[in-house]
Amino acid sequence: MNTGAELYDFLTALNAGATIDIDLATILIDNGKAILEEERDWMVLRKTSTAKTVTTANTWQTAIDLSTITDFSKLHVNSDGVAVKLFDGSDRIEYYRLKPFDQRLEWKDISYTCVYDENAKILYLNGIVPYSGTLYIPYVSSSTAIDLESASAVWTTFPSRFLPILAYYATGINKGAVDYDSINRQMLPSNAAILGSLKEAMSKWDSSKELATIQSNDPSEYPGGSPRAGAIDRYNE
Repeated sequence: MNTGAELYDFLTALNAGATIDIDLATILIDNGKAILEEERDWMVLRKTSTAKTVTTANTWQTAIDLSTITDFSKLHVNSDGVAVKLFDGSDRIEYYRLKPFDQRLEWKDISYTCVYDENAKILYLNGIVPYSGTLYIPYVSSSTAIDLESASAVWTTFPSRFLPILAYYATGINKGAVDYDSINRQMLPSNAAILGSLKEAMSKWDSSKELATIQSNDPSEYPGGSPRAGAIDRYNE
């Protein structure tokens, strides 16, 4: 199963063969997708935009519009607070750490910091930009909408083996709220258990991907081997 139409057929089967209106089913599937995708920063939803550039004329008031990144959901800030990297196209990289937008004035003159207006989707770099270059902006994306009448594969960001979880979400919402009765009351725990197992499998799959990216990293060093300031090097104490 990987197409929108097959997902709709499976949803109907889960609903004991009773057809759910296509418009309602689309909303229920979208609800499930939204809930699931917001539960964690899935590796497959992480992207990096290089569509934005800056020059040395940039000031703390220069707006960098991220709303033009059509699948943008939120910034993906690393554990050091770095939200943006400035790259000169050769070998210079500067790191910008995210600060609270409501403290924008306090940080406006502090170089290598940035603030983000969540409401307007505008990014601002503080201080003086040292050189013109491309901004590398890591972000978490939103997957494309699901067409339940499509004969093409849907929700392709994730492996097709996880596609049924959306139908379990939609069925649970429908049976537990829209069409609740004594029969559905008995079926809901079983469907909820399967949904939970699928979610756990997805989480383990995602965690293994994330662990693979960090298992060979030494937290006491920067890339290239230079020690991090204040880090304890357990290998060379």
